[in-house]
Amino acid sequence: MIYITILFGSIAALFIVLFLLNRYNINNINKELKKLKNIKTNEQLKLAAPNKNIEEMIGEINFILEKSQNDRIAHEKSESELRKQIANISHDLRTPLTSILGYVQLIRDESTSEEEKQEYLDIIEKRSKVLQNLITSFYDLSRLEANEYDLEFKKVNVESLLREIVAAFYNDFVDKDFEVEAQLQEKLPAIIADENAVIRIFTNIFQNALKHGNKTMSICQRQVDGVIISTFSNRVKNFTQEDLEHVFDRFFTTDRMRTGQNTGLGLTIVKKLTESMGHEVSASLEDEVFTIQIRFKLK
Repeated sequence: MIYITILFGSIAALFIVLFLLNRYNINNINKELKKLKNIKTNEQLKLAAPNKNIEEMIGEINFILEKSQNDRIAHEKSESELRKQIANISHDLRTPLTSILGYVQLIRDESTSEEEKQEYLDIIEKRSKVLQNLITSFYDLSRLEANEYDLEFKKVNVESLLREIVAAFYNDFVDKDFEVEAQLQEKLPAIIADENAVIRIFTNIFQNALKHGNKTMSICQRQVDGVIISTFSNRVKNFTQEDLEHVFDRFFTTDRMRTGQNTGLGLTIVKKLTESMGHEVSASLEDEVFTIQIRFKLK
C-alpha cells in the first residue's frame, strides 16, 4: 500500500512539475511577446525550459515574427526610398522653375533692354524644354514601373534606327568636341520591339554619354548567333565600380551637386524599356571606359 502511495505521489509530483514548467514557459512566452510587440527588434522567442510540444508552437510563432520583421524592414526601406525620390523630384523641378521665374522678373524690369529681353526669352524657352523633359521622364518611369507603358511590338530595323540617331546627334557631338567611332554591321535582321522605345533607348544612351563622357565615344553593332549586340563605350572621369553597381538605379547620378538637368533617370528608363521588350542590358567599367551593352534577341 505504501508503494502505491509513493507511486501516485511521484506521478502527482511529476505532473505538478510539468504543469509549473509549462506555466512558466507560457508566462515567459507571453512576456516576450508583449516585449516584441512594443519594440522594433529582430529577436525571436526562446523557451525558458525544455518542452517539445511548446517548441513546435514557438517555431511557428518565430516564423510569423520573422516574416513580420522582414515586412517591417521592407516597408521602412520603401518609405525611405519614396522620401528620397520625392525630394529629388522636387529639387529637379524646382531648379529650372526658379531659373524661369528669375528671368521673367528681369524681363519685367523697365531697365532691361529689348535685346536683353530677347536673350532672356531664349533662356526661358530652353529652361522650359528642360522642365518638359524632366516631367516626361518622371511620367514615363512611373508608367513603366506600374506596367502601364503601352508597347507596340512589330519588326524593327535596329540597324537603320541606330544610323539615323547617330546622324541626329552629329551636331551635339561636334559642339562637345566628341570623337565618335562607329562600327555598324550591315544587313542585320529585324528584331521584334517597339520602335519608339528603341529610339528612346539609343537617345538616352547618347545623352548620357554627352553629359558624362570624356570627349570620346565608340559605337559597335553586330550580330552574334541569335542576338544583335549594340555596344556604346565612352571614357569617364570620377566613376567607380561602386557607381557602376547603381548606374541603373532611379535618380542615380555621379554629380555631387544636382543641377536640375540631370535626374539620373535616363539609364533607368533604358533598362526598364529594354527589359519590358524582353531584351537585355548590362553595364561595365574597365580602365576608365564605361560601356553599355544592349542585347536584342532575334527570337
